[in-house]
Formats: sequence, structure tokens, C-alpha cells
Amino acid sequence: MKMIEFNHVSKSYQLGAYRTSLREALAESGRKILRRQTGSREKEVFWALDDVSFDVEEGEVLGIIGHNGAGKSTTLKLLSKVTFPTSGQIHTRGRMAALIELGAGFHPDLTGRENVYLNGSILGLKRDEINESFDKIVEFAEMEQFIDTPVKRYSSGMYVRLAFSVASHVRADLLLVDEVLSVGDMSFQLKCLAKMNELRDSGTTIVFISHNLYSVSSFCRRAILLQHGKVAAEGLPGDVIQIYREEERERTVKMFEDKVNGHAKTQDEHVPVALDHIEFMKTDGNPSKEFSPEEPIKIFCKYRCSHTVHDSLYVVQIRRADGLLCALFTSEDRYSTIASGNNEFELDLEPLHLQPDYYSLHLFLANQKSGHFLAKIGEEPFQLIGNMKNGEEGVILPKYHWR
Repeated sequence: MKMIEFNHVSKSYQLGAYRTSLREALAESGRKILRRQTGSREKEVFWALDDVSFDVEEGEVLGIIGHNGAGKSTTLKLLSKVTFPTSGQIHTRGRMAALIELGAGFHPDLTGRENVYLNGSILGLKRDEINESFDKIVEFAEMEQFIDTPVKRYSSGMYVRLAFSVASHVRADLLLVDEVLSVGDMSFQLKCLAKMNELRDSGTTIVFISHNLYSVSSFCRRAILLQHGKVAAEGLPGDVIQIYREEERERTVKMFEDKVNGHAKTQDEHVPVALDHIEFMKTDGNPSKEFSPEEPIKIFCKYRCSHTVHDSLYVVQIRRADGLLCALFTSEDRYSTIASGNNEFELDLEPLHLQPDYYSLHLFLANQKSGHFLAKIGEEPFQLIGNMKNGEEGVILPKYHWR
């Protein structure tokens, strides 16, 4: 059964339009008459979405990715009926909950307890349902000690923890999620991710928007790429993310070439770098993105630099899918000068012994003397395969023997 039918939907906004009262509407009408008399150009119309169509089946997890302004948040606002389409039709089924603006219904002068009931009502819960879930909400948010304190005295972390807990305990058939898995500290972020996995595994239909491509690849079963308000790609998350990365990479190369060909060379503090290629390989030389935690990894990188860089240093970071920095190492003093033009290097990593999970490799250029980062070369995802525990068993996978 289709939980969402998004049929040829378009949404336009008039740039510069502002009408929040009758007086402003009358003033805007007067400006329109004046523009016609003086020949001034009418305000430009911006199409946030342009003839977008997709369906979401019951129990499916759909990820939506794209650059800023691509139309991702507009899509969620249309689905949650915060705004309405200029053209096209949207049909949804079942109870809907939205993890978009956390705590939007909180009142600062009310206590946490009172706000749980207020926000739960806004999200569509009946009082009996809130009563039934109240203890779980408070326990999940780790707010037992402060639940009867006015929320205006909460820290920002406490505020969003309680808001997420309320929203995630709505028994919804359809859940809309927009960049909310980065709330609170690292331990609570892992807790949020585990809760989202629990909702997914229970059969909840989820639409998930995030700039964290690794979260999309690990959490979603299908993905859509939006570019300038249109669907540019749709399919398996890994395939769609690869298309997005290639498009971003081509755009970076073009910006690099325009800068080098059309302007004077930049100073070392602002080195433009264009990534051409990063590849992970097994020890036999075959490319792969999946490795055992106990398996060596070979990395090959090709990139371009606009001019010679002295006192240079390669810096490599390995981050888990949730952004946790797991390892950092440098080239020390082996490569102090990097020539302008095409460059490449190989890096042989010994077994990482990290827990099975999704990771990303981040490459930077830095100055050896000052320690300042000069430029980011690029980043690339990979996976250490095995039984993933969502960070619940630490970072490393050590060897150990009991006696």
C-alpha cells in the first residue's frame, strides 16, 4: 500500500514578497502599480520544486539528499501540510509525525511535564496515549530530575532531548525526519539513531532528509537526489549518493579551473584543490568499499593543486558514520613540497581494528610549521563489514584472550 503519493508537485515562491498583514498587502499592491507605471521589473518567481513525483510504500525508508536549496525541506513541509503546493497533488495515509522543528510547540514558562502533554497533543496524541508513554519519554530523554522544572531553565541540549523523545514516541504510521539525528551529545546521538532503527524495523514508513550521506546509506533503503527542485536520480542509496558525489566533484573541478584560469594564483593560506579520484583497494589491487576490520586497506588519490605548496603535510581523518573521529594520522615530514598541477599518492593502512560500521576517509593539506589546514582534498565513504552494534560496543575491535 502506498503511504505517500507525490504527483507532479511544484512549489513556487515570489522572491522579495512579504505580506504578513493587511497593511503590508495594501502597500505591496501600491508597489505593484508603481512598478507598472515606471516600467520596473516584477519580482522574480523561484521554483523550490518543479514537477516532482515519487511514491513511498508502507514500511519503506526513503532518503532525500541534495545541496542546500535543492528542495528537500520544501518537500517535507508540503508532506506535513505546513505549506501547500502551487500545482500537483499529495496524498498521505495514516497518522503522521514530523521530526522537523524540534520543540516548536514548547512553551518556555511551562514545566517539562506540562510541555510533554502540550507537545504530544500538537503531534496528535490523546491524553491516555501520553499517560501510557510518559515514563518512557522521560526515561529516554534522561530528564527524570528536571521534568518539573520550567523549560526556560533547560540547556539547549536538555531542550532538544526532551523534544526528540516526545516526537519519537508518537505511534505514527508515517514519520518525517529532517536533520534531527545530531541532537545532544554523542551518547544521546547514538541513542537517537538506535531509536530511529527501532522505528524502521517496526515497520514505520519514514522519509529521511540529511546532509550526512553515511547516515542515509546505512539507514535508508531507497534514495532520491534533488537538484534545483527536480529529481535528478532515484534508486539504491549507494548508487544515488555516488551520482551526487560525482556531480559535486565535477562542480568543484570546474570552480577550481575557473579560479586558476581566470584569476591570479592564491596565497598558500587559501590553496584551491580539485579532487580527481579516490579509490580504495584490497591488497590484491582490486577496488572495493567493503573491508574486514582485520584487513589492510590501500588508498590511491589523484588531485590537482593550483600552485606549489611548501611546508606541506597530508592529514588523514577516519570518521564513523555519526561523525565521531576514530583516527588521525599525517605524512609527518616525508612530503614537504607539493608541486602545482597533477598530484597523486598511495597510502597503505594496516588493519584498523574498528567496530563494523560505516566510515569515511577525509583528506586534508596542512602547513607543517603552523599546523593550519590549507585545504580539504576530499572525502570518501567505506564500510567495515560484520555485525554492526550502532556504536554500543565502543570504537575499536581489540584482540583479547581470557585465561
